[in-house]
Amino acid sequence: MKYRKLMILFILSIFLVGNLELYTGIAKAEEATLVTKKMKDYLKFPDTHEMMEGDYMIYVLPDGDGQSRVFKFETKNKITPDNQLRLYINRVEIDPTTYKVDYGTNTITLSEAPGLGAEIYFTYLIFPNFEWKTSLSNVEHIGIFLGKWDGSTRVFHLATNYVLNSSKNVVLNIGSFTEVPASSFTFNQETGIITISKKYDGLVPGSKIYFYFPVTSIVGTQTSSGETGNAVTPDGETGDNQASTDQTGGANASAGKTGGPQESVDKTEGTQGSAGDAGDTEASDDKTGNTGASTGNQGDNQTSSGETTENTPSTETGSSDNEVVEFNVPTGEKYPGRITIKSNFTFTVSIKAAAFQPTYTSYLIIKNAKGNVVKRIRINTSTSTTYSMNQLGLPSGGYYFYLKTINQYGGLAASIPQFVPINNESSLIQVLIEGQRQAYVQPPVKVKGSVLVPFRALFEALGAKVKWDGATKTITATKGGTTLKLTIGSKIAYVNGKAIKLSAAPQLINGVTMVPIRFIGEAFGGIVEWSSAYSSVIIFQSEPVIPTTAESEKAEEDTGTESSGTSPIFEKISQGINGSADIVFVMDVTGSMGETIDYIKDTVKSFVDSVPSGSNFAIVAYRDMNYVDISNKNLEFFEFTNNKNALKANLNKLTAAGGGDEAESGLDAIHMAVTKLSGSKNAKRIIFITDAPVHDKGTAQGKADYSIQQIIDELKKNNVTLDAIAPTSGTAQKQIVQLVDTTKGKLYDINDASVLKINK
Repeated sequence: MKYRKLMILFILSIFLVGNLELYTGIAKAEEATLVTKKMKDYLKFPDTHEMMEGDYMIYVLPDGDGQSRVFKFETKNKITPDNQLRLYINRVEIDPTTYKVDYGTNTITLSEAPGLGAEIYFTYLIFPNFEWKTSLSNVEHIGIFLGKWDGSTRVFHLATNYVLNSSKNVVLNIGSFTEVPASSFTFNQETGIITISKKYDGLVPGSKIYFYFPVTSIVGTQTSSGETGNAVTPDGETGDNQASTDQTGGANASAGKTGGPQESVDKTEGTQGSAGDAGDTEASDDKTGNTGASTGNQGDNQTSSGETTENTPSTETGSSDNEVVEFNVPTGEKYPGRITIKSNFTFTVSIKAAAFQPTYTSYLIIKNAKGNVVKRIRINTSTSTTYSMNQLGLPSGGYYFYLKTINQYGGLAASIPQFVPINNESSLIQVLIEGQRQAYVQPPVKVKGSVLVPFRALFEALGAKVKWDGATKTITATKGGTTLKLTIGSKIAYVNGKAIKLSAAPQLINGVTMVPIRFIGEAFGGIVEWSSAYSSVIIFQSEPVIPTTAESEKAEEDTGTESSGTSPIFEKISQGINGSADIVFVMDVTGSMGETIDYIKDTVKSFVDSVPSGSNFAIVAYRDMNYVDISNKNLEFFEFTNNKNALKANLNKLTAAGGGDEAESGLDAIHMAVTKLSGSKNAKRIIFITDAPVHDKGTAQGKADYSIQQIIDELKKNNVTLDAIAPTSGTAQKQIVQLVDTTKGKLYDINDASVLKINK
């Protein structure tokens, strides 16, 4: 069946099924209309073979005829090996060693001819100034990638081959889904200048910026000399020469206001934000500091008693049947959630209804000072939850806490990260500079309300040059245009020659010269705060940049040390393994599985140690093969190994991202695992891990290659035992329990696969 015909049939099936599933509400509408819109965008322009998906372009080649191995393509954009071309046949990515790409002649040559009717397409990475055709609100547009935001630039130049005569109906997007309000940017079609208002707060680190202008505004093309040529359609049917375009780029945006219960170093009572603008800091009834996750309109209003009243943004966009119901949870300062840090070593998390949808998943993300994720905890959005800091098991140091909501299509929103100091030895004072915990040969001490620290280590950490005059016992430190002078025993210090009275004089303690840290930090332009709850001095010389994108959330690098986490679930599974076994982890790695993947990573080494020697371990990672997921592989196998560090390294490669509708391709993944186990001489085991139903050929024809019964037959034929960590209610439970029961395995509640429950 030809690709276009297949898409038409699929669209019709969506409309038919959609009438039967209205009760599922907004999430189902979003799933169906998103797919429908993408397919209609393609079908609307039968003269083109390309459409945009995420950061890639999809180019559809002719269907296989069983004989042809060479396929020509004509992309609108000039592509090279840097565009990372990836070839797919029937939705499965092809090994790049089995085909060659000639970018000069625009041909792809495969080692074997695809079968008759095989669907063939390739993807390539979108570069700045690449253009494509699409439909926005049923109006034909040209899209162009402007680049990434560099943290300061608000003015962009539209480098296009077309001459435009209107600035109406233009659209500016941040990422694939977030549309910038028309009131927040301007476009001058004569100069090609796009200006984003400085008041617009939707930019986040690494924001990808896309601009769209309607085809009706095109009046010609640029000639090689820069003059206007004849008017053309976007297909370039007239033969005017086109001017070359300059590429624009960018870097990451700055982000990350901080917060936490703080006091000044010099006995100031109350709660203040940490370095930088701390967001909302409100006194609660118990006189502890409630630090809001953000400032401005947060989707809820807090009363003086600490109660909240909802002021939730609408989750619907008023779109028509042919438009996408977009993921529109506000991000940044308007994110509808709060993290309230308390002085009794607890914190409370609350997320409002704007982030509460069936296909939305919300997390508390905790990063260390290096920017690596150390905890990812799934949040129940229906209630406020209080956690113990001790329950997190974090080593002493500085961390960034933020809330995040994602959906299965890659849409995400996050609160502004808050800086939180953790000190597990409250009797000792810790110093955190730019989030990093400092180590001193002589521990800091508190003298008359001021914290003193070793002078040389402090100055070097702040980037200052320091000199010591032993004769006069004077310290001179210089940074930029600022020079400080301090003398041991004297409360008079000098900043660029101006005398300043100190609260405590520099002094010798155990042979080490100690100086007042607040004076030094502030004299060099830093913001200095004191956290009495965690006995911590916090210094930031500049506002921290804490990205909240999916790309930024890599897990903390494995040091090769033994994991301290033990899993009650894995302990029970291992008790049923009496001899050497070959075990495949079949893992759902869609966007909602972040915490579960972290849980597996944290506990897998202990599990490997608990099973009989001679066992081997492999991984099958899967998403949804029904959706073109350019950025992530839909099905991937990691070879068997008996080395637990190698297994952990493979797990560290897994990223929770992407997905399609609610159900995923779990049966296809189990089939792959059974195939890999077929030649095993050991006992055969599968540990199936998912939070979603599976596409079942028996009930959802066309969305899966296998039915539950077919997979059951395969499992039984190959003597494979399947244990599952999955939902224990709903559709997923009804499906998966069949696989478990018929193979004499067990079903474990995925809600127990939480990093907070390790060792509990």
